[in-house]
Amino acid sequence: MTSDARRGGAPFTLTKWYFDCVAPNGRVVIGYWASLAWRHLSFIWQNVVLYETGRSPTRRSSLVRAPPPSVGGATITWRAPALGCVIDVESRQRPIEERLLDDGTGIVDWRAEAPAAFVSVELRGFVPVQGSGYAERILITVPPWRLPIRELRWGRWLDAASSRSVVWIDWRGEYPRTWVFVDGNMAPSAVVTDEGVCAGNVKVVVGERRTLEAPAFSQIAAAIPSLQAVVPKSLLALRQTRWCSNSTLQEGNDAALSGRAIHEVVEFR
Repeated sequence: MTSDARRGGAPFTLTKWYFDCVAPNGRVVIGYWASLAWRHLSFIWQNVVLYETGRSPTRRSSLVRAPPPSVGGATITWRAPALGCVIDVESRQRPIEERLLDDGTGIVDWRAEAPAAFVSVELRGFVPVQGSGYAERILITVPPWRLPIRELRWGRWLDAASSRSVVWIDWRGEYPRTWVFVDGNMAPSAVVTDEGVCAGNVKVVVGERRTLEAPAFSQIAAAIPSLQAVVPKSLLALRQTRWCSNSTLQEGNDAALSGRAIHEVVEFR
């Protein structure tokens, strides 16, 4: 992340880590570590969810203060004792970094620390989950309800070997922008739809979808009363729908490459 991110002590500073792992048998783990400083608020939130076909999701969260994930070369380790969780990431591709917003209101700095990785998750009480995965970190000094976004489409596609990746971010609203990275390289003239991604001669075609969750932000904020009391109702109404989908990468005349995508649509207003 860049050194001018705080700009003299921004009144709002959110740092958020995101992890995911998809095992060959379809088990999915998604984890978050987040730190928020705003007005009188200062807290750390940790969350991990295990999705298994035919079972209700297993959710664990904590407000216990804990250090952020540690990065050492191509490896990332997140230890969350309060969640009974350890996530180890072995990246197979170099990080991607982009400043998504920089205006008078603040900045949004995004960094895919591991665009394509082998991820191992130990969750107390469950068989370990291992498979292809992804990790990113984002720094925001703009309150989310002030972002010039009406809808966000985000996703990442990986092959089973974690050797190929496509990552996309699509903003719609006052400040429409689209970023697509193929194996870490920004693709020009990219288009993101609900059916997939088209970037030059590369296409990601979303196939059979499995809905992981579709919560409103109010459900998350309910566990943090101090936050729920001060954020605008418009943010509490924010809704996120996330899927895990069997998807293919089509590149020119090459044979289609099978993989899985984790992708979502976030409705801000």
